[in-house]
Amino acid sequence: MKRKAAATPGKTSPATRPKRRRGRPGPSQGVVGREAIIAAASQLLEKLPPHLVPNVLIARKAGVDPALVRYYFSNRAELLLAVVEHILATWAESHPDPDAPPAERLSGHVADMLEFSRRMRPMQRLMIDELAEAKSASVRARVRELNAGAVKYYAQFLRTGSDKAEASPDSLFMHVAVIGLCEFFAAAQAMILPLAPKHLDANELARRYETFIRQLVLDGMRTRVKSAQEFKADA
Repeated sequence: MKRKAAATPGKTSPATRPKRRRGRPGPSQGVVGREAIIAAASQLLEKLPPHLVPNVLIARKAGVDPALVRYYFSNRAELLLAVVEHILATWAESHPDPDAPPAERLSGHVADMLEFSRRMRPMQRLMIDELAEAKSASVRARVRELNAGAVKYYAQFLRTGSDKAEASPDSLFMHVAVIGLCEFFAAAQAMILPLAPKHLDANELARRYETFIRQLVLDGMRTRVKSAQEFKADA
């Protein structure tokens, strides 16, 4: 009859080791947590498009097992939505006095949008490619809510010149136009910079472009408000 091998002091046989639940954080990983994973994903998405940031790369950046990502987020869309909300919550945008003239508030907002687009170039791709058509209804609803807030923000300026602005799609068009003005400039630097005067570096070119689009948006708003007021006077 074969004798059982003597147990080695200090070691536990595989049969008696406690099994760790798949994806559940162990003692050393638990301190990392959800916030570290979100922060790691945010840092990667500042430089890379979403399709080049798989969950495995996020886990590696956070220094955790990929199973921990699955533990905290039931799907990729939930993780990326958490990243978007983290980015928006930590973005240091300027906050002009709420009693400031509408032109001043709108001008500051346009400048913030350009700076945000330059820093977070993949943001719109993240919102469109990964979240706007996500399988999760709650994720899609939250994306709509975020964008609806921006449309509502623009509506307050449009109401200055027209009582019917809230029922008009103009505030949506303004939201789309400002994103386009800022996003394309940020995304197309490889095409834009070679066309710029040689004495302008990227930062100076961005500063001048900011001035240009501020004037473009504000002049367009003035024309619209003036036209609405003239229409009322003629009515």
